Amino acid sequence: MSGFFTYRQFSLYDTPSLTNKVAVVTGGQAGIGKEITAQLLLHKIQRVYVLARSHDKYLRAQEEWQRRTGGPVEKGDTRVQFIQCDLSDIAAAKDAANELKHRTDRLDIIICNAAIGVSTEYERSPQGIEQVFASNCVGHQVLTTNLLPLMKRTITQGKASNGRIAVASSSMHVFCRELNLDLLTSPTRPKLAYIDGVWRYARAKLGNILFARELSLRLTQEEDSASSKIYVNAYFPGNIVTDQWGVWDEYVGEVLGSLLRRLFSISGQSLEDGAANAIYLAASPKVVSDSTHGQYFIPIAKSHKTTAIASDMKLARDLWDWIEAKAADAVGPEE
Repeated sequence: MSGFFTYRQFSLYDTPSLTNKVAVVTGGQAGIGKEITAQLLLHKIQRVYVLARSHDKYLRAQEEWQRRTGGPVEKGDTRVQFIQCDLSDIAAAKDAANELKHRTDRLDIIICNAAIGVSTEYERSPQGIEQVFASNCVGHQVLTTNLLPLMKRTITQGKASNGRIAVASSSMHVFCRELNLDLLTSPTRPKLAYIDGVWRYARAKLGNILFARELSLRLTQEEDSASSKIYVNAYFPGNIVTDQWGVWDEYVGEVLGSLLRRLFSISGQSLEDGAANAIYLAASPKVVSDSTHGQYFIPIAKSHKTTAIASDMKLARDLWDWIEAKAADAVGPEE
């Protein structure tokens, strides 16, 4: 799998000032997302909207951000704001987008970071979609497409020269070599229980890349000048040991699971490395100068090939249309 070696083609120290910019980070209260939020704050962003399920984790994250930034990140502070959002629920994703549009008239950056990891449980969303795919892919498409008019307006009104959308994926997308749309609403596991959780996660991460590439293509083909100035790319944060790695105990046992976590805590990437890949796509001027659209990056800031299916633009279009139809059934067309 890609990502065992860290290329370090971008450093967090290279991040330009983000003064006056406004960002959205899904899952920005925990794990890699918490580090991404910290880096945005450290580089003087005007405001970050953290969209997540757990308000308690957000409150705990505030304490860390305050220590690291040397300033208050407390209730009432406008630099970080929390919006409740369960991305696995299409209605909740659209409600979160509407809430954000009520709170701000500017949007420069969207970082689609939130994800349900490998899970041994098989559950479905309120709309009957397998929950990992619903949260990681469907919710992000609904959220992002409903926020696009705000990002375009930010550019059109001259508040920003460009917009950025960074979509987290994983090297594990290589484990999914088929994407049957009918199976996304299957009432039962599509694979044998032992491999099902890994395959469903890989399928969702494949979906993330397809979403980023289809959105990028659509924007570059639109006639308005703002659309072509929005840079959409996918990235793999790295082999980073987070709380989600606890699931491997259920697959390989506690002893081997512990050894895996120890191995990757030494040989894998750090939280800062994972954040750096996202920040590169969200802020580096090189993304614009290189006209970087619809690519996939491994740590750090290294463009990398994906599997053939992750480059299948007919499948990307079919998946986009499938999600769009599900969203229309659930909440009506985009506003």
